[in-house]
Amino acid sequence: MIVREKDRLILVIMEDGENLVENLSKLKERFTAVSFITVITALGMLKNVKMGYWNGREYDIHPTKEPSELLGISGIITPNTEPFFHFHIILGTKSGNVVGGHLLEADVCNTLEMVLYKGDFDVVRKPIGNLKLLRPKED
Repeated sequence: MIVREKDRLILVIMEDGENLVENLSKLKERFTAVSFITVITALGMLKNVKMGYWNGREYDIHPTKEPSELLGISGIITPNTEPFFHFHIILGTKSGNVVGGHLLEADVCNTLEMVLYKGDFDVVRKPIGNLKLLRPKED
């Protein structure tokens, strides 16, 4: 993984075979002084993807093994909370189908190019039901 920073922007380039979630963990460790990091844009391909659909109690898992185009991604990394990331993805398959959901696991296929933004206000995760929802930190 290649990482470059300038002001509040972070450029991340991941290469074929790298694990996306492991690399998010590396970014978490590198940016512990930052409250949150949000995805501005990302594109590339993923394979061995596990996506989830929240059924109100837990995630129903929807795996996609084949290489798929990353059509969209949104989410944030919160280095000082657990869980430390929350991403949703949209993938285009070889057959032209589109699938999406909560990112649980994925490997990079060919490349993944991301631009991230470092946020400047404190956030926490508050347990609500079976979820830990993002909230601004109270003074």
